[in-house]
Amino acid sequence: MHAAIDVVYRRNHIHHCTRGIWLDWQAQGTRVTQNLFHNNGASQVEDSDVDPVAGELGGEDLFIEVSHGPTLVDNNIFLSQFAGRLATQGVAYVHNLICGSFTSVSQGTDNGLSGGPRYTPYHMPHRTEVAGFMTFLHGDNRFYNNVFVQKVAPLSRTDINTVVGTAPFNDYPTAEEWREMFFHQGDIGRKEDRGKYYAKMPVTTSGNVYFNGAVPCDKEENFQVVTQPVSIELEEKDGVCSLKTNLFDLLPELHTQVVSTQLLGQAFEPEQLFENPDGTPIVFDRDYWDDKRGVSPVSGPFEASPVDRRLF
Repeated sequence: MHAAIDVVYRRNHIHHCTRGIWLDWQAQGTRVTQNLFHNNGASQVEDSDVDPVAGELGGEDLFIEVSHGPTLVDNNIFLSQFAGRLATQGVAYVHNLICGSFTSVSQGTDNGLSGGPRYTPYHMPHRTEVAGFMTFLHGDNRFYNNVFVQKVAPLSRTDINTVVGTAPFNDYPTAEEWREMFFHQGDIGRKEDRGKYYAKMPVTTSGNVYFNGAVPCDKEENFQVVTQPVSIELEEKDGVCSLKTNLFDLLPELHTQVVSTQLLGQAFEPEQLFENPDGTPIVFDRDYWDDKRGVSPVSGPFEASPVDRRLF
């Protein structure tokens, strides 16, 4: 869908598609929440002759392309081999279960004809009027309170990332490092380094948990890597989907915080908050089933064990 301004994708069961949801251009104010994704990708579609891990057409649960944000992805279950193709910026992942890798990080935003920068529009907040056009620095992303599971063993490929986790963002600055490039207290006379205007924007992380070899980025903050193996299997019986998993037996205690619009802040280019379509703030204090979260919420989309509970 192009220009999904203020569109909310909620409580969908998306499976056996080459691509689950594709948000192309202007995913500004868009929210993808409380959805179940699985078996998406070229290899999951009958009669597909596409290489299932080809970088261009491998397919994934969620593709966000050349948007400046803010785009919210919260309380979802991503079970396919490729969870997200992120040729974009200004995205917040909050309280998701992510069993697939991120692809196209730092890629896919140049002009396909000239190879130069690609300009795409951003809008006045919650309106269709175009506020401007801009290129991409990448980053401006947030990852709070997610659970990452390497469900499928990573492949020895150089054309596409198959390692689950935030590791594709290894060379991105933290928010503090990025701000420091612009503000040198007590150093007013310092010669300006103009490279900072073209540097990647920050990636913020907190409260994420990693299983089965999923890899955090090198500047990850407040996280846990669990070495005990976790199993996650989707069971479908008589049209009812549920999870068979030992995840809640292994989830560590982690000092997390309730995520909110205030914590997420603004997406850089449109200067718009991660908020509801009507401009009201969001507090992510409800889980996948709308159950109330605690003051130090459990990482992932479930505040309590999902075993024997209907997902869809």
